[in-house]
Amino acid sequence: MNEFIASASELIFNDAHMLLKLRDWFFSQAGNILLALIIFWIGRRIIGWIKNVAIRIMTKAQYDSAAMSFVAQIINYVLLAGLVLICLNQIGVPTTSFVAAFGAFGLGIGLALQNNLANLASGLLILIFKPFKAGHYISTGAIEGNVHAIQFMNTIVITKDQKRVYIPNSQLTSQPVTNFSYMKERAIPFVFDIGYNNDHHQAIAILKDIFDKEPRVLNVKNMEIGITEFGDNSVRIAAFARVKTSEYVDVRYTIMSKVKDAFDAHGIDIPYPQRVVYVHNETRMDTDANVGAHECKPTSTDSTTK
Repeated sequence: MNEFIASASELIFNDAHMLLKLRDWFFSQAGNILLALIIFWIGRRIIGWIKNVAIRIMTKAQYDSAAMSFVAQIINYVLLAGLVLICLNQIGVPTTSFVAAFGAFGLGIGLALQNNLANLASGLLILIFKPFKAGHYISTGAIEGNVHAIQFMNTIVITKDQKRVYIPNSQLTSQPVTNFSYMKERAIPFVFDIGYNNDHHQAIAILKDIFDKEPRVLNVKNMEIGITEFGDNSVRIAAFARVKTSEYVDVRYTIMSKVKDAFDAHGIDIPYPQRVVYVHNETRMDTDANVGAHECKPTSTDSTTK
């Protein structure tokens, strides 16, 4: 019983001693604690604002909802951890060890997720600099199609044959990407082949008439058109018709059809590659040689002596 009373007295005394120290520390750091609370309150508002801005950016870029939530959480927790360290440092708590541990943890995560972090950073660069947007028609490498969405790790491209291709964001920032939808107007590079026996002046006049009657061609008066090359089998005429980007494909198909009809109506040939092949009749020569040899071959008679 006496031992229990002694232990209880010691515990109460120690707790009282700790409470006194805590009270003295609180009063001595009251100003810093109040300032740390104010910093924390303001910091939380700033973190919320930054997170909302990031969500708005990702919403405009048509990020997947799961990816948006994940990115928002990363932004919130990383900034909150930094804010807590600032507040602890303000009230006199040494934060060097916390910073070192946090740095080591971040380094380990970074090494484990190198490719994923590269894709994330590339996705943010795409959102900031906007080399393309959802709905744009792009090509990169052997992939060509409409951008469906820019997601957390990948960009989704829908090809003309309705394939859904996932391209890592880091690939799109490390190699050339052609954006066909960025400009409001585009020039269609036409190339027409006619035969050498056709009148190229007549062919150019026919082409100008076709372009002049197409209302969607924007540069009829100053169109660049003329002979661009003398090919092996044809004279090549180039023309550059400027149209609205949204009408590019339709105008190209329409013009090509009208040119074919007009060339056929005026007797202008559209030549195809030709090759003259000389066949050497080796079989006939070999047969003739064998016949001659047979005729000239001496005959021999076997004689038997009895």
